[in-house]
Amino acid sequence: MKNIVVLISGSGSNLQAMIDACARKQIGGTLRAVFSNKADAFGLERAREAGIPALRSPPASSPTAKRSIAS
Repeated sequence: MKNIVVLISGSGSNLQAMIDACARKQIGGTLRAVFSNKADAFGLERAREAGIPALRSPPASSPTAKRSIAS
């Protein structure tokens, strides 16, 4: 089984399709985490409802992001 991480920026309709396909065993993997660059992306809620850890990455202009990119 593959571990799958998904990057989203909006409603997460493609994420929902992946969640559904995993539930039907149509994808040989497990969704392990979802990341978004937008705090209000509805896809984060879709992930949480499915029991998948959902995280928002800091904006590119933040000091945290700049340190991450520089590392």
